Amino acid sequence: MNGIVIPEFVFVIFYWIRLLFIVVDVLLVFGFIYSFVKAWHYHPNFKGGGHGSGKEGGKRAPTMRDVVFHERWRAIETKFALGTPESARLAIIEADALVDTALKGMQIPGEHLADRLSNLDQDDVKSMNRVWRAHRLRNDLVHTPGFAVAPADAQRAMDDYEAFLKEMEVID
Repeated sequence: MNGIVIPEFVFVIFYWIRLLFIVVDVLLVFGFIYSFVKAWHYHPNFKGGGHGSGKEGGKRAPTMRDVVFHERWRAIETKFALGTPESARLAIIEADALVDTALKGMQIPGEHLADRLSNLDQDDVKSMNRVWRAHRLRNDLVHTPGFAVAPADAQRAMDDYEAFLKEMEVID
């Protein structure tokens, strides 16, 4: 063969490199399997049919998203319970933002909350008129200088937001 002689140690080096890659591949496969098995505990359970559906064992296990929404809603309620006009104003604005965040999380299309609400089927959502009324009150609070909300109207708006969030199964 053209006089090219490959020294024996080159074959030995290639053998050890090949063996090293095989060992690394096996370790990576086992590492992937181990990670997959450990992570399986955190996968979402879609068999339950949603919150309180009664299918296959009742309620689904709460997710981190559920916990965050519940905590945010409790914080909003706590703020509203202070009873001052400013705390009521802020609670209504934050409740509106929570509804918007929930609808974004449900991948309801739209640029603003009003767009997302418009994209919901009004026949499927019983509290639709209520959340629209609360959203209009929030818009008045935000866009009308000096707008003062009556305590009864603020309470009704909070009740409307709560009814909508419960119907959409964002909170219990």
